[in-house]
Amino acid sequence: MLGTQTETKINYEIEVTRAKEFKDRNSIAFDMIVNGINIYGMWYREGVKDGKEWSMINFPSHGVDGKYYNYAWFPISRELKEDIIEKIKKVL
Repeated sequence: MLGTQTETKINYEIEVTRAKEFKDRNSIAFDMIVNGINIYGMWYREGVKDGKEWSMINFPSHGVDGKYYNYAWFPISRELKEDIIEKIKKVL
């Protein structure tokens, strides 16, 4: 059929190997292994803005001409994000 897409579900096996909390910045730097591949320099941040709690996971990036570009990335579902956060907390 034209115009239809099938969504492929990818299973990620994740291990958080290091985590360091920076309380003054409400952030945690961490490294993890995803399906056997090391990703160094990840960040987890959380806070409150306009009365709403928020959190995000940032992938490692580098700057070029004032813009930053991720050099490692994979899609993270809400469930996977929650799993990663729990694994970060266990390492702390």
